[in-house]
Amino acid sequence: MFSKGGGEVALYKVIFLGLSVAGPEEEARLLKGLQKKFSLSPEKAENLFQRVPIVVKKGISKEEMGRYVRAFEEIGGRIKVEEESIAESAELLKIPEPEKKPYGRMITCPQCGFEQIETDECMKCGIVISKFRQYQEMARSMEGQVHEISSEDKAAPWESGEGFIAAFFRTTQDVLFSPTQFFKKFAAGEGYLSPLIYGVITGLIGWGITIFWAWLFFAKMLPLDRLLPFPITGYILGLLLIPLPFELALDILIRSCIFHICLVIVGGNKNGFQTTFRVVSYSASGHLFGVIPFIGIFVANVYTLILTILGLREGHGISTGRAVLTVLLPAIVGMGLSILFGILIPLFFGSWKFIGGIGV
Repeated sequence: MFSKGGGEVALYKVIFLGLSVAGPEEEARLLKGLQKKFSLSPEKAENLFQRVPIVVKKGISKEEMGRYVRAFEEIGGRIKVEEESIAESAELLKIPEPEKKPYGRMITCPQCGFEQIETDECMKCGIVISKFRQYQEMARSMEGQVHEISSEDKAAPWESGEGFIAAFFRTTQDVLFSPTQFFKKFAAGEGYLSPLIYGVITGLIGWGITIFWAWLFFAKMLPLDRLLPFPITGYILGLLLIPLPFELALDILIRSCIFHICLVIVGGNKNGFQTTFRVVSYSASGHLFGVIPFIGIFVANVYTLILTILGLREGHGISTGRAVLTVLLPAIVGMGLSILFGILIPLFFGSWKFIGGIGV
């Protein structure tokens, strides 16, 4: 193409580089724009986008080049313009079947796998490639350390193989005073026996001392030493304490089954029965408040329920409302049945009086 004076006129080529701003919404907008502005099918528009950087037009004037630049910018495309100094008519490239012409060395994005001209920023997903590779190297170097730390966090102090007394006190401190963090880390762990033993030990301490306080109270109120000889009173106290470990173990099992059924009913069973059992076992540490004279039994029962609610919430990843409903549902059902029987039993006996002719 020549000017009137015979001079050479500058010609331009338009290179499509992809998205101006990376993102799924921007990509969808660009593909629709390519179809609408250049009458492309969805397949050909996708093919054009996947082959960037690509020359979409060459040998055109400055005015025509401007129209192409505006068209691509309106649909979120990124364009590069290069000047050509040729003195012949330009051959148009058809957009539906563009000729890919790479500029420089090609690289592949380590995150999305997109092939593009060598740059430090992916034209498709937008990551900074050099930083992404640094993070990968750091992750590989720290993989062993992370694995070691995570393996330690899986076991509660009571299950970690520490000394008996140290492990017991550490676990008790964590459960009673940091229950949210404790159950978040250890409720969904592995194993039944260790949590059960811990629950039985804490129950023995709490309930054993509670029974002792009750015994002192009744001994003070009633002259038991005068009514019954010492061997008999000691025998009765032994009958209360000897079966206590088996009763506590059975209590943990039964309450775990009941709470898990309630979890299923409210749609909160996310991590299975084992998590529920571990929560109930470790929540038994609330019974330790039974060492407080006389009022300890009430404090222990309330705090055990609170620990159970927090444990079910963190262990199964459910809301506080569902955890509260799970724990209170047995009491709600029991009250409902009591009210129902209170209504039906008088009606039942009244019907028998009516059938027997009483009062006729």
